[in-house]
Amino acid sequence: MQWCIKTGKADKTQKMSLHFNIEPVWNMERYRALDYKLDHHKDTDLIQKYLDAGHSAEAMTLYNYFEPNPMPPSIEYICSYFPELKNISVAVNLFKPGQYLPVHTDLYGAYKKHHGLTNETIYRYIVMLEDGVDGQISIIGDQVYTLWEAGDVFGWKDSEKHTFINLSTEDRYAVQLTGV
Repeated sequence: MQWCIKTGKADKTQKMSLHFNIEPVWNMERYRALDYKLDHHKDTDLIQKYLDAGHSAEAMTLYNYFEPNPMPPSIEYICSYFPELKNISVAVNLFKPGQYLPVHTDLYGAYKKHHGLTNETIYRYIVMLEDGVDGQISIIGDQVYTLWEAGDVFGWKDSEKHTFINLSTEDRYAVQLTGV
């Protein structure tokens, strides 16, 4: 596991970026078959700012599949790589070609409410389920990632800015883990 803590104060303003790889032993057909629901970022003021600048509401979306829905069996395998993470919540994200989330920070509203959290540091990890292709881009903080390998993990904590963009012609699947 490769950790990179960026310089800053030793509090919630300190940025964290993470990148390592999990051996991909999952069955992609199980992930493709999930009953995804169309979703968007919950910060309505931010979305309005992007709409006012000319962005398309239809493009600023993604498809999600959340717990408590049954997850593919390989989720346990993926979670085993995060033994230090508590109160784990799992989702699977699907970005179709042309979909993206604008530069944003996560609000964690439902997660905080479900776990009764107030000031705890929250960590989020994205596990890429397939190799990246040209046009699939993730930006976390000031790091740009593309052409990742299946099993690559990227992470951040609390309110670090990030974005996901699918300018390719292929779907992009990832497991999202949230915890403290």
